[in-house]
Amino acid sequence: MQMDSGAKEQKVKISGLTFPRLKEWVTSELGMKPFRAQQLFSWIHLKRVHSFHQMTDISLSARNQLDLACEITAFEICNTIAADDGTVKYSFRLEDGEVIESVLIPDPPRLTACLSTQAGCRCGCTFCQTGRGGFRRNLRTDEIVAQLYGLQNSTDDRISNVVFMGMGEPMDNFPALSDALSIISDDRGICIGARKITVSTVGIPGGIEKLTQLDGQYGLAVSLHSAVESTRLKLVPVSKALPLRELKRDMMNYVNRKGRRITLEYCLIAGINDTLEEASALAEFAGDIECKINLLIYNPVEGAPYRRPDSESVNRFMQHLYPRCQAVILRRSRGSDIAAACGQLGPSGRSTSLN
Repeated sequence: MQMDSGAKEQKVKISGLTFPRLKEWVTSELGMKPFRAQQLFSWIHLKRVHSFHQMTDISLSARNQLDLACEITAFEICNTIAADDGTVKYSFRLEDGEVIESVLIPDPPRLTACLSTQAGCRCGCTFCQTGRGGFRRNLRTDEIVAQLYGLQNSTDDRISNVVFMGMGEPMDNFPALSDALSIISDDRGICIGARKITVSTVGIPGGIEKLTQLDGQYGLAVSLHSAVESTRLKLVPVSKALPLRELKRDMMNYVNRKGRRITLEYCLIAGINDTLEEASALAEFAGDIECKINLLIYNPVEGAPYRRPDSESVNRFMQHLYPRCQAVILRRSRGSDIAAACGQLGPSGRSTSLN
């Protein structure tokens, strides 16, 4: 169970409990009947109420007992900014003053929520605004889930897909991530199917294997950015801990056990990883993996010494890949004009301003 370390009398963050844990806690700690767990889970994760006193099919005495013992985490949106393409970036202020950013991306018939797992990031990717700002803290499960509900409550359209591609490295906060995956995909709650949820990672030791071991058919996206070891190390410093050979091993294991295709994310940066030599290395690396390659054009980040490649370089890179790889897509960056695209989310909670 998850506690609020800042309170004198710690209350359980009940919206961060998976259904099995909720059921165990309700029965063992509160002495309630097991059916109460079903009621609570539905109220919190399907109807998304913020107060126990809104739970009209639970007795007043039980609601008072719950109110004393636990609390529901709900975020107020402290700022929003909309892009020309309909993408909306939201900032949520956490109880300790940190601010995280999440993004809602319309692409009819899909509506995708891009969620954060950390305030900041310790991976230090040199082209990423979040990574350049450093690590502040992990988000708890209830905070990850509250982001999604904050986004859903802001729109009349149903969120159909979730990607963990916001602030932070999801595998670096795996316990909270795995519980959030369980809650989000649970058919007793908001019920976004596991196959509609994708976890993105730069690749850290053991991370992909942990995702592979989960029961759900969660999607995997790997932020590769280069299939040349020296180039990747320059762009993604933490890749030193998981060289390309070992990363590929973990990816192949995921494909073999899950039967799902992986997405390789590759941010093209002028003069760094957009050459034909880099394209050849990528084609060789990806050639025997069930995958699709998403190419993105670098989004400018303040203080980073990189440039966007020109269209000729991008086309040459794609043309080299296309006959050699199963699927290659040049992905349009959504929300780049509001710093909501790949690598642009704010690095510091306390100093982030969306005005």
